[in-house]
Amino acid sequence: MKKIGRNDSAHKKKAPMPTEVYTEEELDAVERHIEKHFGAYANVFHEIVSPDIHLDICIVEPTEERNYYMLVTLGMGAHRMNVPDDLAEHKLERTELAIALPSDWNIHESAEEHYWPIHLLKNLARLPIENNTWLGWGHTIDARAPYAENTALSATLIVSGQVKKGGSNVCVLPNGDEVNFYQIIPLHKDELKYKLEHNADALLDRLAERHVSFVIDPERRSALAPEDFTDLVMDNAQWHLDTLREKKLPVDEITAYNHLAIYLRWCIEHELMADWFVRQYAATVRAVREHPADTDLRPFIRDDLHGILMRGFFDEEGTAFAQYYYDGEAPSFPSDIDNHALAYFGAEQYFSEEFDDEAYLFVPFDEDYYAAMAATIAQRWEAWKRNSAERKENEDEAPSDVAAAIMQYLNCGRADCSLMYFPPMADDDPIMAAYSYAVRRSVHDGYVPLLIVPSDTLWEILTMNAEAEKGAFKDYDFDADAVEKYREKMLAQPIGDGKWILTERLGERFELSREEAPDDVEGEDFRETDHFISYWDYETQKTQPMILAKIPVKHPWMVFAYLPFGGWNDCPDTAALMAVSKYWHEQHGAVPAVLTYDTLEYSVPAPIEPQERALDLAKEQYAFCADIVEQGAPGMTVTRLAHDLKQSNIWYFWWD
Repeated sequence: MKKIGRNDSAHKKKAPMPTEVYTEEELDAVERHIEKHFGAYANVFHEIVSPDIHLDICIVEPTEERNYYMLVTLGMGAHRMNVPDDLAEHKLERTELAIALPSDWNIHESAEEHYWPIHLLKNLARLPIENNTWLGWGHTIDARAPYAENTALSATLIVSGQVKKGGSNVCVLPNGDEVNFYQIIPLHKDELKYKLEHNADALLDRLAERHVSFVIDPERRSALAPEDFTDLVMDNAQWHLDTLREKKLPVDEITAYNHLAIYLRWCIEHELMADWFVRQYAATVRAVREHPADTDLRPFIRDDLHGILMRGFFDEEGTAFAQYYYDGEAPSFPSDIDNHALAYFGAEQYFSEEFDDEAYLFVPFDEDYYAAMAATIAQRWEAWKRNSAERKENEDEAPSDVAAAIMQYLNCGRADCSLMYFPPMADDDPIMAAYSYAVRRSVHDGYVPLLIVPSDTLWEILTMNAEAEKGAFKDYDFDADAVEKYREKMLAQPIGDGKWILTERLGERFELSREEAPDDVEGEDFRETDHFISYWDYETQKTQPMILAKIPVKHPWMVFAYLPFGGWNDCPDTAALMAVSKYWHEQHGAVPAVLTYDTLEYSVPAPIEPQERALDLAKEQYAFCADIVEQGAPGMTVTRLAHDLKQSNIWYFWWD
């Protein structure tokens, strides 16, 4: 083995004294133990001056299995420590120490910021000699000052050595003596105090809760940091276990870890984990990357991570994404998990008594589940990256005056309208995520979600129709009592016959001559609409400012009592909008979804089939809004519109 000379003993100026060394047989036994239980070593820090014991430090290089340096003393155990008589039977007199360093540690640098762990080993190895004392499990040593300028660590806890799996911390010498191998864990000042006030086991529990590794991290935060620990927790399987047990759900308790395992796997696969996490859990990380489908992370999360996902597990980018997505309101990973469960089981089963509002626990944990959620996570990731890249540093994300006014309008009187504001963004994924979550809970929670693009024109329409305007529109002043009375009136009056209204309007149209026979459009490309288009600003290539309102009404057509859109030019008035919307909801499941000052979009569960039914609906939509044909895309006809409806689950209306 290579001997690397170090004449840096802190004791080299003291008067010489007899050097205690292992016998040749003892040295062989200890060397074999280190290689077997800690790892093979090719290099040694070799002491040139040895005033009391001859102390070498064996350097076990990082491996794929153990991605860190392990430095182990060789020679400390030649000295028999002064162990109390009542512990003599435990054979604790002889000891060697180990310390673990990250794989990127500049281990051969002599600067103190790199060398202090080695210096610490040397000092601790001689402490029992200088003070006629002993070191053992649970002991702490206070350095009273940080070990180096690059760290706040200033004390040491001694615990069992981190040997290989199945290894031993005790080396039996040929004469029957035992050498005990211990691990050094550097501590913060407050951690030392906590141990002294409680005990070593209590401190180790706190270190484990915060996932403090035995591999040294000079910059790690204290496990007793003043910030609330719960602020660091993204998810805790215990929350889901408690629910599972309280509701006595007929599922295995391992299912409480399902969604945590999915998210962790995706982040490992996409290299978003912190360096310390990769080092400490190298075998698991490698298994995920090499054999992802065969690696079940649920037992790992349960046993090694204590059922907790923390922001500190991830690198800088991974932490930022987790704050956006896992901890966010929209998009939200837990909500996406629930959305998947709804899509998987269907609404009836999702809201059934069998699942008791916990359908996500019943989704089979298999590769199909992971693939579906991985695609969703990737979608959120790309949208986050795009929006982050294009967001201006000085962009004002607060609601505009008119947006604030419309939000106040929606919540005036006895209304309890939950509202969410979205500033302009390059990717509408957060908007659609929030809308999707709102739709999922809407029937169960008793509201109708609606996306609203605020503008001065819309403000004028709303206040004029409700007869609530006061003075100049630019002041955004309105009569809240008038708004409330208008809502009550519209909700109390009978809903008209939507089909009759459409039939009457159709008879007034003179553009029916533009209708073609179905064969006239065969072979043409038709518009497939599966996303909303009216909230985009096509000049900036960003969305318009947006409000997501959860309107507190039972039925979709009732939203127009809160937002009396229409009644100008050819746009139907509020009563007609309610009647037609009721008719279309009963016939096709149509729900008002997006509203601007001159556009209205509906969402439907599925495109319209067959052709005859689509053609009848196209005629109704033409009667409802002639501009989508007469001023629509070039060559638009009623028949062409029918073909579009066969491929779209979004209906678009625009009134000039």
